[in-house]
Amino acid sequence: MLRILVLIPALWIQFSLHAQGIIFPMDSQSVRARMVHDVAVLASDSLQGREAGTEGELKAARYLCSQFKAIGMLPKGEGTGSFYQRFSKFQVGYHWTTKLMVNKINYSYMQEFGVTALSMNGNGRGAQVDGMQGLVIPELDIDQLSGLGDLKGKFVMINLRVPDTLLRDTLLAQKLRPRNRMASVLEKGALGVIFWNPDSPWLSELFDFRRSDTLSGLALYINQPTAERLLKQSGSFAEINVQIDRNTTTYTNIIGFIDNHSTRTIVIGAHFDHLGMKKDGRIYYGADDNASGTAGMLELARYYVTHRDTLNNYLFIGFSGEEKGLFGSDYFVKHPTVPLPDVRYMLNLDMIGRLGCIGNTIEIEAVGSSQQWRQILHDTPHRSFNLKRVGASLPYSDHDPFYKTKIPVLFFTTGLHEDYHTVTDHPGTLNYNGMVDILQFVIGLVNNTNHIPAIQYRHVPVISQVSASVGVVFQALGWVFTIKD
Repeated sequence: MLRILVLIPALWIQFSLHAQGIIFPMDSQSVRARMVHDVAVLASDSLQGREAGTEGELKAARYLCSQFKAIGMLPKGEGTGSFYQRFSKFQVGYHWTTKLMVNKINYSYMQEFGVTALSMNGNGRGAQVDGMQGLVIPELDIDQLSGLGDLKGKFVMINLRVPDTLLRDTLLAQKLRPRNRMASVLEKGALGVIFWNPDSPWLSELFDFRRSDTLSGLALYINQPTAERLLKQSGSFAEINVQIDRNTTTYTNIIGFIDNHSTRTIVIGAHFDHLGMKKDGRIYYGADDNASGTAGMLELARYYVTHRDTLNNYLFIGFSGEEKGLFGSDYFVKHPTVPLPDVRYMLNLDMIGRLGCIGNTIEIEAVGSSQQWRQILHDTPHRSFNLKRVGASLPYSDHDPFYKTKIPVLFFTTGLHEDYHTVTDHPGTLNYNGMVDILQFVIGLVNNTNHIPAIQYRHVPVISQVSASVGVVFQALGWVFTIKD
């Protein structure tokens, strides 16, 4: 730890002096030193594992932004003058403590019953009764609740389906909504409702969890077999517990542009988020996953600022939320900051720090996304390592949304290892000389594509995708049983 603390300031001074004049020595030792520094910052204690949407990841985003600016790239995020592309995602957190028990029989959550968006969190115990459709329409002299007696402390079953004659009356539309039927039940003192019957137009309303205006009662939905069973047990004792989290989290991509006034653009990306912290306070440093790829991306940006390439523009993207489900890359392709038709291809760097850990091999996936990739890879020198070519574009990293948008892609990785997604993935485990070799290979590959008028997209057959996915799953399972925490 002391050695690292002494080393970082020295590297930072050296880097800052070069960055101010946009002069980056490209000899191997200089490249290696800068990547050591970048990884040390990204995998430091202060960033607390860079979990997407947290302050730790935002600190990493600020660091990337400062480097993009120092490198001399143009901001290409949201609006004008910003490297940031912010976006929010609404997420629902389900708790398996959610419960429906009737007559001491527990029903299966998410199979026989589920939570609705109308429900508050909480628990209650009381009799469950058949409330038919739960309709109260005074102008039509309809009141299905009064005949149920005292509803205080009870749960009322509500059949969502109503007669077609009522559905056709547009003036009744509001009163027929599940929200209003539930409100009528709660006004009678009931603890909540149990909706059923999928043959109704209101199911989407029941599961619109983006709404924050829940009612002050519990509300479940049950499937048809469960409803038929409970209707026969009207008056029996029910116990309900509802626990659900609604969260809107902001994520941030960092995007920089090298404008060489070309009509075509190459995208180079790497995700900078990781897993955060364990409950006991230990940090998932994520040095290989994916401080290594992020450091490599930064170094390629320095190279292409220093070595201008008039045939291509370059867009560099630090993706947020990859570990959560490719959030950042998926958002970018839906909200691109350069025209996607101008994107020639996309290169993704994810876990490039363990060359030699398991054989001296770098794996390149999505080779099948263009019929030209195999020849290009064959023609690109790679003396210090072997290549493993995978035709499929597997949906496990940030190249995949680009592939699905019909953009040719390549994914560079040195593969899984025993420190993958553990607290032992720290900077001292990386092969920085190997990372330098990989970047030189990427630069050579890009140079070789410049001799080809167009890289044509090709869809990988489904059978190839499935076959490759099965292989990855079995590899991951192998690590699950060998990893030491």
